[in-house]
Amino acid sequence: MKYIKIGESKNFIVFLHGWAADKNSFFWLTNYFFDHTLLFVDFAGFGDSDEPDVPWTVSDYVNDLKSLIDKFEIESLVLVGHSFGGRVAIKFSYLYQNDFKQFKLCLVDSAGVKPRRNLIYYYKVWKYKLVKKIAKRFKNYEKTISKYGSNDYKKLSLIMKQTFVNVVNEDLLPIAKFIKSPTIIVWGEKDFETKIYMAKKLKKVIADSKLFIIKGAGHFSFLDNCQEFLIILDTFIKN
Repeated sequence: MKYIKIGESKNFIVFLHGWAADKNSFFWLTNYFFDHTLLFVDFAGFGDSDEPDVPWTVSDYVNDLKSLIDKFEIESLVLVGHSFGGRVAIKFSYLYQNDFKQFKLCLVDSAGVKPRRNLIYYYKVWKYKLVKKIAKRFKNYEKTISKYGSNDYKKLSLIMKQTFVNVVNEDLLPIAKFIKSPTIIVWGEKDFETKIYMAKKLKKVIADSKLFIIKGAGHFSFLDNCQEFLIILDTFIKN
C-alpha cells in the first residue's frame, strides 16, 4: 500500500479515498491539522498501489490498512473514509477501535449500507445472468459481457471487476452497530450515489454518532463545500 505521511505526531488522521479515486482526494487538507500526523493512502488497485494478485474483499483492504497502521506508534487515531473508504473504515472500526488510546471515526458519503432495490434492478440482474449464461457458449463471450455494467466498471481489469463485486455485495450495517467510538456522519444533501437514507441508517445503529448534512453538496460533499466540511471535521477532532 502506497501512502504519503506528513508530520511526526503520535496523533494520526488517516484518510481513505473512494472507489476510482486515490490519496489526492483529501490532499488539500495538508494545509490544516498541524498538530497531527496526516496519512493519505492509496488502496490496492488505485493510485500508485499495485493491483492485488487475486480479487480482494473488504476484509483484505482492512487487513492491508491494519498492516500499514501497525508500522507507526499511534496513540490517537481519527479515521476518515469517503464512499468505498467508508466501507473499509466501518469494518476497521468494528475490529480495531479498542486498539488505540483514543479512536474517532468520520464517515463521508459512505458506502456499506445495502441499497433499496426495485423491480427494474432485479430485472436487469436477471437479464445479465441470462445473457452471461448464453454467451458462455460462444467465442465472443467476454465482448458480449463487457457491454454490461457502468463505465467505471467496464474500465476495470478482471481482478478489479471481481473485487468490485465482492466489495459492493457486503452489507456492513450489521457490524456498524458494534461501533462504540465517537463518530460523525457527513453527507451531501444531493448525494444520489449513497443516498441520505443510508446516512440515517448508520446514524441509527452507531450509538455515539452525529449526522451532518451539507446542503447542495453531492457524493463528494467534502469537495463540494470544503469550508463546511473542514469546520465539521476540525470541531470533531478538537472536541
